[in-house]
Amino acid sequence: MFIAQPKVFISSTIYDIPNERKAALRAVEKAGGFPIMSEFTIEAQSTDSLTACLSKVKESDIYVLILAGRYGWQPEGKESITEMEYQTALACKLPILVFNTTYPKESLQKEFEGRVQSAFFRKTVQDAFELQDEIEKSLKQEIEKGQTEFFRNTEPVYSNLVKINFPKYVYRAELDIDKKEVEAYNKENNKFFRKPTLHDYAVSALYMKGVSFPHDWVLWEKSVLTFHDLQDPNVKLNRIIDKGTVERLSCDEVYEISEDSASVFKYLLKKCLETKLYKLKISWIKDEGVFAFIPIQKDDLDQWQSRSIEWSKTKKKATRKVVDVKKNLKNKDEVFNMRCLAFSTRFQFIENGLFMSIKPEWVFLWPSLKVCNLAFKNIQWLKKTERNMHVFNHFNFILRYLQPSKSQSLFMEYNDYPFISLGDIEKFDFAPIVPDNTWVNLEEQGGQKGLVDDNGNVDLFGL
Repeated sequence: MFIAQPKVFISSTIYDIPNERKAALRAVEKAGGFPIMSEFTIEAQSTDSLTACLSKVKESDIYVLILAGRYGWQPEGKESITEMEYQTALACKLPILVFNTTYPKESLQKEFEGRVQSAFFRKTVQDAFELQDEIEKSLKQEIEKGQTEFFRNTEPVYSNLVKINFPKYVYRAELDIDKKEVEAYNKENNKFFRKPTLHDYAVSALYMKGVSFPHDWVLWEKSVLTFHDLQDPNVKLNRIIDKGTVERLSCDEVYEISEDSASVFKYLLKKCLETKLYKLKISWIKDEGVFAFIPIQKDDLDQWQSRSIEWSKTKKKATRKVVDVKKNLKNKDEVFNMRCLAFSTRFQFIENGLFMSIKPEWVFLWPSLKVCNLAFKNIQWLKKTERNMHVFNHFNFILRYLQPSKSQSLFMEYNDYPFISLGDIEKFDFAPIVPDNTWVNLEEQGGQKGLVDDNGNVDLFGL
């Protein structure tokens, strides 16, 4: 199966039809193929000529047979090498194009012609010029047919997208705060904002009323938008809203209004995700635009310790180090910085719903949990050395850690968050098919064995 430049094997005797061979070469090149010809494009090899030729037939996409007058060399005293090439093409089920000439034929060649004629329609040509035209026309048709078939076939492709589940309804209410009171409160408590936004005022208003509330809400124009039921008196967020303006909307009513409203809705999902991940000790690192696993325990010297998480890969259990503490070279008791597994996310509307992409990343943090600005080269080195298999393994782990149903059984610290949950890896019917070997060959030699089972199938989910 080919898509761009198919390999075309030209099979015939050589020394008796040099002009026809050159014509075939030009025809293949004009049709967009790559000619496989012993005198032009086959390189020197440490094997005998018969083995080399037959192996090149097996590697080809299309086989072209030119029947001249001579039967040709019989390396084993039986079939000629041309007929052996033909039999190999048959066995490999290659597309076969046959072109006959008007040259007088040896008896063995006439017998070979009869065997070929019974299987394939052949085009008879008068000279090298006609041969070039006919090979070019036939090849273009064969290439077009092959490419059409190639693009018609599809296969499931797993992406880094996961389906997002969220409540059917969202609540909206007008904000009701007194900015002057909030400013006085902030001044009294030494809280200063250089250019306070409306959101800053709203958060300060909650603190002023003694309310500690998750940040899983956003402002839409001058209204609060949240999945929390603002009609419920136990939801303390309603202390900064006009209760008479509360309305319940279906989510699609919000994100289908305009691009701006869709952006607001995505931002609400992002704030919900932040709240969900906060419970799992995964922090939003604003400077890098990623979520990162952070350390959770300190030693007797009040220094952060590395963090590992046990999880199940299919039937096997494994331990993933998500925070790797690096000690100070001058003082082994002190932490210098920490390498943390991280990931970036993005919400996207696709035809059948709303999805979130997960892209594994790395971030280095100081013991203060601020971004270590000295680790750029370390991150570049990590990304350069990691292969596809490693990245998918990170993705698989992150997704499983965030999924509610699986996480409850796999991770004891998981306390499910009600407003957003993640589905499984999304797969799409993709065309054209990409042969598994294309991906496998990108991996290191040792890693390739881990990707392929006994039948040669790639199993990324068993990593």
